[in-house]
Amino acid sequence: MKEARAKQFLNDVRRPLLTLHKAILDHERASYEREFGPVTAAGFLQVLINGSGFRWLMPLSTVIANVDEALDAKNSTAEDRIGAVQSVIALFETNGQPSTFLERYQALLQASPDVLHLHAQLVPILQGVKAD
Repeated sequence: MKEARAKQFLNDVRRPLLTLHKAILDHERASYEREFGPVTAAGFLQVLINGSGFRWLMPLSTVIANVDEALDAKNSTAEDRIGAVQSVIALFETNGQPSTFLERYQALLQASPDVLHLHAQLVPILQGVKAD
């Protein structure tokens, strides 16, 4: 993959990943609040950071941070950008062994129409780079 294509993919996938992340957090917060009662935004942030029940989201958060860094860092190299592309693709592929993230994510696709809709917007972007 050439650096220009990697950069274009990262620019194309960044917003859909952020929107998907927010929809997942909204769904997870609603589920949490049904079980434990309402929490403030700051309270839920603490639960996200410290709660083991939300560690499955860390790979998605990390990929988004990597995309941002690959696009925004002045010292980012072609290898950094290509590596960020590969990490996005790998996050959504099973390769025979589904990750904890992918298992929970696939269940969430069944449970949340919003997440499913956003996933449907992400798929063509992922397929487009894989076809290159």
